[in-house]
This record gives sequence, structure tokens and C-alpha cells, in this order.
Amino acid sequence: MFANPLSVLAKNPTPSSAFQEETYECIRNLESFRQYIEVLLDQKDFETVRRLLDDDHFLQEQILDGIQRSKKALEGLMVATELLSSIQQCLKLKMNGSWPDLYVKAMTGELKDSATVNDTFLAIRKLSSEGMTRLLEDIADSPMPDALTLIDDLRQLVSDTDGSNPLRSEHDTHHTSLRATVVSHKVQLSKHSASLSDQDLAYSKLVNRVDNALKSYFHGALVTPQELFLHEILVYDFKSPNREVFAPKPRFAVERALTSPRDYLGCSCCKGGKHGLSSTHPATSLLYQLYLESGAIINISDLWSAFYTIIGTENANDEDDEQERTL
Repeated sequence: MFANPLSVLAKNPTPSSAFQEETYECIRNLESFRQYIEVLLDQKDFETVRRLLDDDHFLQEQILDGIQRSKKALEGLMVATELLSSIQQCLKLKMNGSWPDLYVKAMTGELKDSATVNDTFLAIRKLSSEGMTRLLEDIADSPMPDALTLIDDLRQLVSDTDGSNPLRSEHDTHHTSLRATVVSHKVQLSKHSASLSDQDLAYSKLVNRVDNALKSYFHGALVTPQELFLHEILVYDFKSPNREVFAPKPRFAVERALTSPRDYLGCSCCKGGKHGLSSTHPATSLLYQLYLESGAIINISDLWSAFYTIIGTENANDEDDEQERTL
């Protein structure tokens, strides 16, 4: 809470009174809020944009609704990550990702469409009917759509199959062989797929249904937290948030204030000097920046001349004001 004061809104989602005025101002300065405004502008929803910027009561309603939607999305992300971990444990892949690794990738938005997910889908498509049965039974209680229906269809398909050998899909390497041919003294390798039985064809269709169901679920659940509305309230990426607050760096703060006074003063006159010195900057800030540009030995006369030149650039017609400011 110390490193992220706005997180108090996540603890009390339904306050009985209005927020403080500073809270609305902080929300309007969040990066996710600005991105949301840009989306509304692209959709030409100018009325909503106006109300979000001018109406604090309407903004509070959107804040509460946005927090709940983002919470739900994050909860779904955690459930999907746990499901992916369970699937990998069931498949017993050689390159299984540990739960901490999957969690970190999920929270940074790197898990979706990653090699980890793609390798898991590939292993699922190659499962035999026995392995697929174990997998579907393990994830029967998961939020994956049609999980129970797929289990019933697989059991029915296995019961209707003659023979003791398990069913294999078209993706299984059991149905694929390599052929070597020599053409012009060069060896060429080609893949050859054996013809599938009717039972294997039916099983292949069911495997494709499982694959599509899992892909559809993970595509919707593996969201990027940094793209959620008001994600700054719910998540943070500081390694040591308390240390940043209780052990601050005053030297860095002072140097930044002297280098970029516009960030602290909030005035419009300093914006013109964003990438250099400006006569509108405070005298202390000008002297500090001139000091940084000087060498090991500072010539006071040159320093004074440079300082006087800067402050007199935009107010050359009022010598009295210049003299007063320099003194």
C-alpha cells in the first residue's frame, strides 16, 4: 500500500462516499486510463470521454466497474495458469515449466502464444486415446468448455472400438514414416503418412475438438495484465516496494527536480525548455544545469555570463526585471 497508494481502492470496492479530489486526479493521470480514453476517441464516443474527464461521480462508477472487471480477468489468468501447469504435469513433458516460471510469464504477458503453450498443445495432439482419457479426467472440473461432453464422447468412441490397441490421431508419429530417395546423387527425405482406420479418423476429429477447445479457452483467459483498465491499482512490478518507500533516494529526487523542474512545478511556462535550458526555469535549476555542463574548473565570470544570457533571452525589453531576478 505504501508503494501503491491507489491499491486501497481494491480493498474497498464499494465506498459509501465519494473519493477524495486527489484520487480522481491520480486516476485520470494513470497510463491505462489514458489508453482507455484513446480507445473511446477512436470509437468516436466523445460523450463518454467528456463525462470521464469532467464528471467525478461518473468516473467513480467507471472506476468501481473497471476494478471488478480487471479483478475477474486476473482471477481467470491465475486459473488458466494453474490449468496449464496441471496439463503439463499430466503429460510429463521433459521441458515442463515450474509454477513460479509460469506465474512470472503470465503476469508479464509472455505466456500467451509462447513456446511453452505451443509445445503443450503439440503434445496433446499426439496423445493416444489412453493418454487423452487420463488428461480429460484430470481437467474435468476445469473451466474449459465442453470438457464433460468430450470425455463422454471419447469413452463412447473407445467402447465402440474393436481390438486392444489404443486409438491414435493423425498427429501421432506412429502414423508417420520417413522415406529416403536418391536423386542425382543426393539423398532426399520425405514424410509419408499411413492411411488411417475409421476409428482413428473419428479419434482424430475428437482430438481436434479438444485442441480447439483448449486454444479458445487459453486465448481468452491468458490476458496481458498491463493491458487491463486500471491495472496499476491491482498489480505492480516493484521488486522491493517497501524499500523504495521507507529507504528513498533523496539525492536522486533533488537532482531530478533541479534538472526537470516542470515535473514538480506543473506550470505551463517550463514546457518549452523540456530538452534544454529555458529562461522560465528557476534560477537554482539554471545554475545547477550550467554547473553540470562545466568542466572540473569553473570560471565564475563565464558562468555568470551564461546565466545572464539565458535569463535575458525572452525578457530583453525589461532590464529592471532582469537585474532583479539575477540579484
